[in-house]
Amino acid sequence: MKLSQAIEEFKNWRGFKVTGQTVVRYDSALRIFCLVMGDQDIEQIQIHHILHYMKEMERLGWKRNGINIVALALRKFFEFYNLRGHNCINESLIPLQKKEFNIPRVANDEDFKKLVSAIPRDNNPNNIRNLALVHMVWDSWARTGEIISVDEDELQFNKDLSGCALIRTEKSRGKRPVREIFWTAKTGKYLKAWLKKKSEIQKLMTFDDPNAVFISIRKCGIYDVSGKRMTNRSVCEVFRMISNRARLPSIFNAHSARHYGGRKIIKEGGASADVTNILGHSNLESSQFYTMMWGTDLKERWNLFQNTVGNPKQDKARLNKNLKGIMSLDNLDNAKEIFDSFIEFMQKGNIPSNDQFINRPKHNTIVNTPGGGKWSKF
Repeated sequence: MKLSQAIEEFKNWRGFKVTGQTVVRYDSALRIFCLVMGDQDIEQIQIHHILHYMKEMERLGWKRNGINIVALALRKFFEFYNLRGHNCINESLIPLQKKEFNIPRVANDEDFKKLVSAIPRDNNPNNIRNLALVHMVWDSWARTGEIISVDEDELQFNKDLSGCALIRTEKSRGKRPVREIFWTAKTGKYLKAWLKKKSEIQKLMTFDDPNAVFISIRKCGIYDVSGKRMTNRSVCEVFRMISNRARLPSIFNAHSARHYGGRKIIKEGGASADVTNILGHSNLESSQFYTMMWGTDLKERWNLFQNTVGNPKQDKARLNKNLKGIMSLDNLDNAKEIFDSFIEFMQKGNIPSNDQFINRPKHNTIVNTPGGGKWSKF
């Protein structure tokens, strides 16, 4: 069987098992391999062909993680045809390099404001749609594929135009096939403006996917416009175009907004379970990558748990010990320092420990009992 024919059959089978984006990624990697190999029969492909191909990718500057995607695609491909009885190479012979860790891009409020400011406020349908799309991504922290899967009849608005929608989770088909996303009143205003403009255009032109919230507008003549549901690639192109217009240092996208959301949840006192539920992960392990901190954010969290910076539990414990120390002071003039620390705790939540008050020796007090006995109280 020729490689090209085998790749087409593998693609059709793989589509029943994994998400569409994974199928596209594997299909692209396999077709490039087919082109390099001259569309040979799959039985003629040997391990030295694959090793040479991977070495050439490395020599030409491919990243290690990019080479691993090709290796995974080839592994799954030959595993499929070995199970079907073809005399192919053993897929376990295809090596996987150690994965490189790349610090993910994390969006921030300043870049978001620049991004939104770069979108013109006019009557252009693309700009009206892009405003709604960008705000929806920023509020919901959902994946690109999940945002574009939303239909109009799934949108639920409150009186202030904030709302929610039940979406199909892109990465999970088992534990969490659907979940809710939410947006603020400001985003709801942009959504309503886009839906109104969309209905106006729809009266004049025919849409291929009229129920989709976010559609691509293709101009084919004066009034012949066909709107299809936006794809991941078209959304990425929108963010790339606006990011370049805003002169951002890196491309703003939905994934960087998700990392911003995961870190914000933790910084505001949320738990990993909150990250899992809000971001739509199927397990806690997936959420850990979105809660990782470094740089200034990590240092702030480190300072929070140091004795010298306001840790409410530690400060309260020190305050109680210092206040109890008043009763054991020989000179009540020193109590002023205790009350000053109390005021500092109420204002700043930062109490330094003071050995002078904490480690004072306890005084022995004799207490008379009703029966005439005595006992010592410290």
